[in-house]
Parts: sequence; C-alpha cells; structure tokens
Amino acid sequence: MFEEISSKEAKQTLMFIFDAAVDIEMEKDQTIFVEKVLKHARRIFEAPAGSIAFVDGDFLDFLSFQNDEIDTSSISRDQNGDDLRIPLNHSSIAGHVAMAGELLQVDDPYHLSESVPYKFDGSIDKLSGFKTESILAIPLRHPTEGIIGALEIINPKEELVHELNLGIAKSFAVMSAVSIINMRLQESLRKAYLETLARLGYAAEYKDEDTFKHIQRIRYSSKILGRELGLSIEEQEGLFHASAMHDVGKVGIPDAILGKNGKLDADEWVKMKSHSNKGASILRGSDTEILKLSEEIALHHHEKWNGNGYPDGLKGEEIPLAARIVAVADVFDALVNERPYKKAWPLQDALSLIKNEKGAHFDPQVVDAFFNCLDEILEIQEEHQ
Repeated sequence: MFEEISSKEAKQTLMFIFDAAVDIEMEKDQTIFVEKVLKHARRIFEAPAGSIAFVDGDFLDFLSFQNDEIDTSSISRDQNGDDLRIPLNHSSIAGHVAMAGELLQVDDPYHLSESVPYKFDGSIDKLSGFKTESILAIPLRHPTEGIIGALEIINPKEELVHELNLGIAKSFAVMSAVSIINMRLQESLRKAYLETLARLGYAAEYKDEDTFKHIQRIRYSSKILGRELGLSIEEQEGLFHASAMHDVGKVGIPDAILGKNGKLDADEWVKMKSHSNKGASILRGSDTEILKLSEEIALHHHEKWNGNGYPDGLKGEEIPLAARIVAVADVFDALVNERPYKKAWPLQDALSLIKNEKGAHFDPQVVDAFFNCLDEILEIQEEHQ
C-alpha cells in the first residue's frame, strides 16, 4: 500500500524535483548527467544506493552505480575496464523492467516468488557486506524511442514510496530519457560534422601526397603542442580538428604543381602560395568556432615570426597562435617525410633547422614547447607512417 502524504510534504517534494530538473538540464556532459540523474532519483526516496543501465542492442550497459555505504569504484566495470553488461532479457530485474516497460517494486529480493521470471544477483551484497532489502525499478521511457534503459533505486524508504513520489519518479525518468537521447543525437551530429571536416582535409592531401597520414600527424602534434603551451582541453580539441584543414586550399592547385618532381619556377610558386587564400575562402563565413579556427590556420600557417611569410606578412603575435603552432608541426613533418620534390631529411638535420629558425620562422615559445615534448611528437611520427 502507498503511504498517505500531507500537502506540505507534497509541496516540498515538488520543489525538490523542480530544483533537480534544473540541475540536470544544465548538464551537457553525458557521464556527469547520468550520475546526476541517479543521485536525484535516489534523493526522492532517500535511498542509499542505485544504478542506471541503458539498452545497447541485446545488452544492458550499467553506466552508473552509486552506494553511500560502500566503495562502488569497481562495480560498474568488468575486468577489462569496460562498462558492465548483462543480457537484455527477463532474467534480471533491470532487464525485465527494460523489456516489460513497467515500474517494478520488489520488497524482498532474496525471497522472490517462483512465478516471476527475474532473479536477484546478490553477489555485490556478498562481497561488500551491503544488504539489498528492496528495489524500486523504473523504466527510462522516451516518447518516440521507447524504453532506453532502467533506473534502480535500492532500499528506498518505505514511507516515501507513495503515489506522488512514484508519479514524479516516472516523469523524472521520461525527462531523463529525452535528455539522454538528445545528447546522443547531438554527439552523433558532432562526430559526423568533425568527420566531414577531416575528410575534406584528407581530400587536399590525396592530391598532394596520396596519403592522409600527414593530416593525422599534424593533428596529433598540434594538439600536443597546444597542451604544452597551456591551452585548455577544449582548445586542444579545437586545434586537433581545425588543423586538419590547414592545406584544404590545395584542392584548387593544379596537380602538375603539387606533384612536380623538382623545384617550382616563379609562376608555379605564386600559384602554390595561393593555397592559403584559397583555403581561407573555402572555410570563410561560418559561425562555428572550429571552422573559424580552421580559416585562421589555413590562411596564416605559412606566416613567419619575423614577418617574411605569406600571404599577409604578419609578424610576431599578429599571427594567430593556432597558426604558429601548426607552422612548426607542418614544417617538421614536411622535413622528416618524403615528398614528390624531396627526400626525407635525417632527424638531426630537421631538428637543427627547427632550432635555428627559432625567432625567425617560428614563435620561440612554440619551438621550446616542441623540444619539451619531442619524444611524444616522434612517437606520433612513428605511429602514423
């Protein structure tokens, strides 16, 4: 039987759920979002423990375990460090709820009726000393996608398992399911967008070097340099993706110039240098931060610290930092790898050039960062050959 509640208790519960909804809706990181969902769902019933599992094909992935009384750091991971997975069927309580799509209240999981299809796995209790006395399992229902997972509340307070709280918990689960699906969709779109950018960068390199490995080496090396220079994680990721577009303007350069086996003449060199402006033109006009950064890099990664570069002859810190970073990564990669017009340089010769061009071609701080993390950059060279 559900407990009766007062109007004061109802008001307090509704205020709690409103605050919880605001807290959860503000979260953009899916991992933290899932943790918050479980934390607030437990608080509705003042429960010491709980879990959240999501449907993944024929399995349930447990993405979060929480327990105020024991250490749960290893519970949600298998021996390989992956998310704990169980078959999606009626044999477990979470699986049954995800399959049936109905809320389930189990008052004594250790003494289940033989008529129910699900069993209780008490292995965690046995290992930890925790005692599971009751379970409230709620399906995560999306309005159009259906059931996407199950939320389990462990040992909810009996007096808090009443009609209002159960109704709120169901609504809470729907809101959470909608947010999770939206996050997944946004992440899927983001990945597709970044993949498209990378492939556009590859297209230019296929014309030039018949390989996308150069792009990979530039991306990872630039990210390492950005980290060494103190850029934030977000800025490092932006640099990683935007640097793939540094030579996109080469799609507008004739193949005869790109693949010429020998030194370019004066007219050919003018056409080759135009790839910076061509690349910027391709990328110009977007409101997205990555494409804005890509435009900066494409336009200015051949500028020189002393002002003798192209296309605009910028000097020193007039050159955007991202372009200064990619300049070092790009030149080093060009030196130590074979190109149609040159053999690969010996490593020490390439390092000497980078060092000698400090304060001339290259930003001195970027050069210092390069040598500070040289071992990592050399690992990237080896990995992406």
